[in-house]
Amino acid sequence: MVPAGCNWLCRACAHREFTQEQSLEHKLGFVCKMLKAWEHTIEPVRSVSLSERWHYRAKVSLNAQWLNNQWTFGTLNRDEFIPIPQCPIHAPIVAKTIETLQRYLPSPNNFELAFLQQTQAQCVMVLKQRETPDTKWFSQTTEDELRSIGIEGFWIHLNPSAGRRMFEKTRWINLFGEKRTQTESGLWYGPGAFQQLIPKLYNESVNEAKAFLKLTKHSAVVDLYCGVGATLREWIGSGSTTLGVELSGEAIECAKLNVPDANILRGACRHRIPQFAQWTKVKRDEGKEVLLYVNPPRTGIESQVLEWIAQEGKPLRIAYLSCSPGTLSKNLTFLCEHEYRVTRIIPYDFFPQTKHIECLALVELRG
Repeated sequence: MVPAGCNWLCRACAHREFTQEQSLEHKLGFVCKMLKAWEHTIEPVRSVSLSERWHYRAKVSLNAQWLNNQWTFGTLNRDEFIPIPQCPIHAPIVAKTIETLQRYLPSPNNFELAFLQQTQAQCVMVLKQRETPDTKWFSQTTEDELRSIGIEGFWIHLNPSAGRRMFEKTRWINLFGEKRTQTESGLWYGPGAFQQLIPKLYNESVNEAKAFLKLTKHSAVVDLYCGVGATLREWIGSGSTTLGVELSGEAIECAKLNVPDANILRGACRHRIPQFAQWTKVKRDEGKEVLLYVNPPRTGIESQVLEWIAQEGKPLRIAYLSCSPGTLSKNLTFLCEHEYRVTRIIPYDFFPQTKHIECLALVELRG
């Protein structure tokens, strides 16, 4: 049964009318179809309990529109605005943030609100304008209410080109709070940093990767698309030497707080090949095993990085967390044509009620 608050015009939750068993069966079927060449290695989908499949989404990016004399928040479907202010997928902190803002935000006059971006305790209102808005609406009462629901950092971001990209190097106004917040596990994150929605399921995938990589003090791990450093912290905690690469400046700032002892390079992975290629050569000469962990965007591992893996890097083991079975299939095909074999594929239901599925592929060098 779908909880109250669901807007049936919203297309985000394609599986909302499925039972949990039906949803997981559908997702497993999709994974097996896309990764048919390795079907014998695919394991059952790992998910969470039935009660945890709702109210889990504490990171959202919502469109904003002025409707019925107030701001409301939702998604776009072919340019049609779909209000979802009481979406049952949203975590309680998101629902309470929306409810509070709807009572206090001013009219669109000199307040051209385009998006609400929330990452747990960090909240950003993205305005599609250059002019600094009037903030008289924001009182101590407003701040107190937002703090009472768990907001620790509250921002206005002036971005005249909002829609093309969420954030630019344009003006940020801090209405209250800090630039960074810590998770329960002690990881720092900021208002724009990517964050896994179901931490315990994500942590399970990291533990599987760590067990497969067989980390020791003789390991040298290259961690590509390393984000805020959650996995770097695990590798270093196992005694390994690590090198991370990440494009996002904010994620890099957080990673340096989270893993001060890690070597982290900023930039697209393909642009940093000379640096991590030299690093792996030095570590291999020191007698260390070169290993690889990757968690790329939906486009998958960049072709230049794949070429480096196959021709020069040749890590003994690769743990690959993919958010797209389609691009994962292409990347695994390439790796299997270049001396690698897939040992296990573990699907994870990181986005319950939706059609999305992520997979951890465990790959090793043949020989």
